[in-house]
Amino acid sequence: MSDLRDMFFEECDDLLEVLSTGLDDLQNENSDAETINSMFRSVHSIKGGAGAFGLDRLIKFAHAFENVLDDLRSDKLAVDPTITALMFSGFDHLNDLVDAARDDNDLPETDGAAVLAELKQTTQAANGTTGAEDEDANEVSEDDFVALSVNIGLDLGGDDSGLPDLPGLPPLGEASDGNSQFVVKFEADSALYARGHDPALLFRAIGEMGDLTIEADCSAVAPLESLQDAPASISWTLTLRPDDGIDEGTIREIFEFVEGQCTLEISEVMAEEEASELVVAPAPAAKAPEPVAKPIAQKSPAKAPKAEKVEKANKQEAKGGDGGKKSSEPRNSTIRVDLNRVDRLINLVGELVISEAMLRQSMNELPVSANSAVSEAIGQLKTLSGVLQESVMAIRAQPVRGLFQRMSRIVRESSRQAGKTSRLVMVGEATEVDKTVTERLVEPLTHMIRNSVDHGLEKAEDRLAAGKPEMGTIKLEAAHRSGRVVISLSDDGAGVNRVKVRQKAEEKGLVRPEDDLTDSDIDNLLFRPGFSTADEISQLSGRGVGMDVVRSEIQALGGRINLQSEPNKGTTITISLPLTLAVMEGMLIEVAGESLVVPTVALRETLQPGQANIHDFCDGDRGLSVNDSMLPIVDLGEALGFRSPLKNFNNQSLLLIEGESGRRSALAVDGIVEQREVVIKGLEQNYQTIPGIAAATILGNGKIALIVDTDQMIPSPGNGNPGLRKGSELTEVNSYV
Repeated sequence: MSDLRDMFFEECDDLLEVLSTGLDDLQNENSDAETINSMFRSVHSIKGGAGAFGLDRLIKFAHAFENVLDDLRSDKLAVDPTITALMFSGFDHLNDLVDAARDDNDLPETDGAAVLAELKQTTQAANGTTGAEDEDANEVSEDDFVALSVNIGLDLGGDDSGLPDLPGLPPLGEASDGNSQFVVKFEADSALYARGHDPALLFRAIGEMGDLTIEADCSAVAPLESLQDAPASISWTLTLRPDDGIDEGTIREIFEFVEGQCTLEISEVMAEEEASELVVAPAPAAKAPEPVAKPIAQKSPAKAPKAEKVEKANKQEAKGGDGGKKSSEPRNSTIRVDLNRVDRLINLVGELVISEAMLRQSMNELPVSANSAVSEAIGQLKTLSGVLQESVMAIRAQPVRGLFQRMSRIVRESSRQAGKTSRLVMVGEATEVDKTVTERLVEPLTHMIRNSVDHGLEKAEDRLAAGKPEMGTIKLEAAHRSGRVVISLSDDGAGVNRVKVRQKAEEKGLVRPEDDLTDSDIDNLLFRPGFSTADEISQLSGRGVGMDVVRSEIQALGGRINLQSEPNKGTTITISLPLTLAVMEGMLIEVAGESLVVPTVALRETLQPGQANIHDFCDGDRGLSVNDSMLPIVDLGEALGFRSPLKNFNNQSLLLIEGESGRRSALAVDGIVEQREVVIKGLEQNYQTIPGIAAATILGNGKIALIVDTDQMIPSPGNGNPGLRKGSELTEVNSYV
C-alpha cells in the first residue's frame, strides 16, 4: 500500500502541473474547451485517487472544485477575472491539501474554508440551487469511498456476484419499475488494480443514481492452484434504473478517472420492451456479447457523442476547436527512478572521464606512433565517454516549468500581502536544467519575486497616474545561452530609486558622499548584507535580508547575478548558471608551478607574451589598453598567494575575462596549456570556502587543479586588485594546494 500511495502522490504532482498550466492559459486568455476539460480531468483524477486512501478532506474540496470546472465546461459559467482568481485560490489550497496528505499532516480547519464556501456558492449560483439542495445532490458523504473486502471463495457457482452488499445500494437482483434503463458492462484491466483503484467504489457511485442490479461474471477465473500472476478476470454487468436527470454522460463521468484502464460498454434499453433498441451511435462489440442492445461505446477513452451534444460539438469545430478529442500521437514512455541512483551513476561517469583523461595522458608519454591502433582506440574511448557523459547528464535535466509554476503562487500571495494586483508571465518553461540547480533556485527566486512585488511594482493609483495598466506584470524567463542557462526576472514597475539607495548607503556608512558611483555601482549596493530601502518592516521586506542571500546562493551554484534598472520602466535581474553542477568547460593554465582552471564562459580573449599594450600606474597597478579602453590587470599568482608581486608582465600571458555585470579585467598567468572539459569537485563539503576559488577538479595526471572564481578576480572601480591578499587566506590556499 505504501508503494501505491507514493505512486498516487507522484501522479498528483503531474496532475497539478496540468491544472496549473490550464490556469495560466485561462488567465492569459489562451484557453479553449480542451483546456477546461483537461483541468476537470486532473481534479477528478485527484479526487478519485484520494478516495482509495480515505483522504476525506481532499475528496471534499476536490469535489467542490470539479463542480465549478464542470459548470465552466457546460457553459453555465463564463471565464472572467473573478472566476480565474477563484480557480487560482482553489489550486493553491488543493496543492496544500495534497502536500499535507503526503506528509500525514493535518491542516487547520480554517485553512481553505473560505475558498471551499466560495466554490460552493459559485456552483449554487450557476445551477440556481440552494445550499441544502446542493448538499443533497452533489456533496460527498462520509460513507463514500470506503474500502471494502471482496469474498473470492473457491465456490464460484450460483448467483453470488463475489461482492458484499454495498451501502446505499439495493439488494442484488432487485430493480424498480421504469420505462428505460442503462446496461453497463465493465471489465477492469490489470492496470486499474495496479494503480490502487477499486471497482466497488465506482459501483457505489452509480448506485446513487437510481436502482442498481449487479451481476458478476467469474467464468474466466482460473482455479486457485493454477494462479500465479493472474490477470484481471472478473467482469460485471450493471443494470441501472436511473433517477430523473441521469443520462449516459452522467454515468460516464464516474469512469473518467479510470479511462484507458478498463473496457466499458453502456447501452440504453426499454424496460418493458427489451428487444427495442435506443441506440444513438453504434460501436463494435468488445469482449462480452451484448444481450439486449448494441453498445453505445467500446472503450472509455473514446466517448461517443450523444445526440443532444452533436450540435455543440459542431459549433466547437466551427470555432476551430477539436471538440475535446485527444491527440492520437503516442505519448513518450517514462519511468521514475530514485534520484540517489542517478547521482551515483553521474559520479561514476565523472570518475570514468577522469580515468580516460589519465589513460590518455599516460599514452601520450609513451613512445607510441600517433597513428597506432592504441591511439585510435584511445580516441574512440574519449568520444564514447563524452557521449555517455552527455547522456547521463540529460537524465538529471528537467524543465523549469515546475519551478516557475511554484513562483506563480508566490506572486499571488505577495501581491495580496502588499495590496497590489499583479500577474506572472512565464517564458521558456521547457528549458531544461539540472534538477539540483532547480531545487536550489527556489529560495533565491522567492526573495527576488517578493522584492519585485514590494519594491518594484507601484500601487494601483500610482500606476494609473503614470499611464500604466492597473495590474503589474512580472516576467520570468529561461533560456540556454553559450552553454549556460540564463534566468531573468523583470517587472514593469518604477525601477530602482538610485537617489534613495545612495542616501541609505551613506547613512549606513557603505559609501562616502564624495564617492563617484555609476548607476551600476549604486544598483550593486542592493546586494550588500543588511541593506534595505524599505521605510518600515513588513511581511515582505524591511529586515535587510534578501538580495545578499540571493547572490550568495547563486554564487554557490557557480552562477552570476546582474541587476539592470530603468526609471519608470522596470527592473531586470539576470541569473546565469551552469547547465549542470558536475561538468564544465575550462582553460587549463599554469601559475607559479600550479595548475589552475579558468571557466571558459567568462573568457573573452587571450593574449600571448609581448602582444599586450600594458601601462604602469602608481602603487604598482597596471592597466591593459584594449579597444580604446583601459582594463585592470590582476596578477593571479599574487592574488591567490602563490608568489610575490611580479616586477613586469613581459613574460606573462593575459586572459581577458568578463563578469555578469559587464565589468572586465585581465588575468596575468605564466602559461596557457589547453582547453578541456573538467569534472567539478566541491570544496565546501570536504574542506571549506576559499576566496577566489570556486571549486576543484582532478587532472589526467591525478593532481588537483583549483577552479578560479572569475567574478572575485574582477576588482571594483578604484579598489585596485581584488583584495584577496590576506595572510590567513594565503596560508589556506597554499596548504590545500
